[in-house]
Amino acid sequence: MSYYKCTFINENGELVVRTLFSESKKELQESYENADEKLLSVKRSYFVNFSFFGLFAKKIKYSDFLLFNQKMVILLNAGISFIKSLGVVVGNMKKGHLREILVQAKADIGNGVQISDAFTSSQIPFHKIYRASVLAGEKSGDLITVLEKFNIYLEKVYNLKKRTFSSLSYPIILFIFMIMIVLVVMIFVIPRFTEFYVNFEAELPFFTQFFMNSSSFLKNNIHIFILAFVGLFAGIKALERFNQQIIIMDRLKLKLPLIGKIILENSMAVFSRTLTILIAGGIPVPEATGIAVETVTNRYLYSKVYHIPEKIKAGNLLSDVLDEIDEVPKIMVEVTRVGDSSGNLTDVLNKNADFFESSINSKVNTIISLIEPVIIIVLGLVILFMLLSIYLPIFSTIKVVR
Repeated sequence: MSYYKCTFINENGELVVRTLFSESKKELQESYENADEKLLSVKRSYFVNFSFFGLFAKKIKYSDFLLFNQKMVILLNAGISFIKSLGVVVGNMKKGHLREILVQAKADIGNGVQISDAFTSSQIPFHKIYRASVLAGEKSGDLITVLEKFNIYLEKVYNLKKRTFSSLSYPIILFIFMIMIVLVVMIFVIPRFTEFYVNFEAELPFFTQFFMNSSSFLKNNIHIFILAFVGLFAGIKALERFNQQIIIMDRLKLKLPLIGKIILENSMAVFSRTLTILIAGGIPVPEATGIAVETVTNRYLYSKVYHIPEKIKAGNLLSDVLDEIDEVPKIMVEVTRVGDSSGNLTDVLNKNADFFESSINSKVNTIISLIEPVIIIVLGLVILFMLLSIYLPIFSTIKVVR
């Protein structure tokens, strides 16, 4: 995020110079393409309102932005103007990146910038959706209702993400713990017994010999495996970065059992929610889908849906376009077709999102119920075989001593 010195020309032919906060020069130019004022020049400004915190700024949390909008709705319902409400909220906010963005937005609005144009920062969660929603609210004169709908949307998306992450974190931690235990035993424990048994002439059982050979191989080559894994991962990432047409990691994610379905259905749920709020706010379907496809974070899935807006502008129905995409679940196609036919697309898409969220909850519960006993059984069997491989030779050793 940087500050840019921008020169505008308004409807009266007057030149106006303002300093704006944005992700990049290109994003700033795109955000003012359809504005009343024409953007003539953009020049980056250094050390403007410099803050050390800004160097390490991350994406704004969903919960923080949701709380901000809830406060704004309360103040707007009380009859306070938007800029005064923004000033009250910012005045009672702790220092942070969100406050820095809101301070700049307040300054821009005070200088005559439209509210929707003041919120162009990509650090804001779903900033394109938020900006389009606010723009719809400005045009309809019902900004409060639009913000309330956006809050509902953001809360549902946030809860879905939080619930999915929290549900999957336990089995993932359990799986990692199992791998760590196995590695510790293979690298540090078994070699100790290997040194002990090598001094005796007893014939070692098959299990013991197998684990000792495996342990020795792993201990001697663990660094090679780590370097190979890191190198492979870095190579794939570099390949994807320099050639946008190559998508490997995100495609593999969709192929994972159950996990791939969760990723797909989560994308469809967020896509449906986004379309619902934008269309309900008065945004035409082609423009709404253009914003909605940007919420698809999986690059492979995005490569399949990014062309949807252009096909709708060419006169195709949303359901027909979705039907051409193999990755889109057929139930979503049929439900959307009902919405296209009845003219009630918003309600249909909203129910479609509810269905996918319910399906995700079901799959997550299934994963948790399956993976926990499976991991415990596998871990128990591995430890059992290791213990047998260690203690079985003791009997042979005793015979040799006798």
